[in-house]
Amino acid sequence: MEQWKISVLTGVALIILALLFSAVRGTISIWMALVIILGVADIAIGLYRKSKE
Repeated sequence: MEQWKISVLTGVALIILALLFSAVRGTISIWMALVIILGVADIAIGLYRKSKE
């Protein structure tokens, strides 16, 4: 699999897991917010790599 696809899929998985854990706990902690931000950054980096190819 191409590197940019792995990066985008990892970002999506991070966001989904953070939202699931937040839903289970009932609140969004600072750590979950950071995981969501990292997921968005990972997706952005993956799309940037795709545009460079």
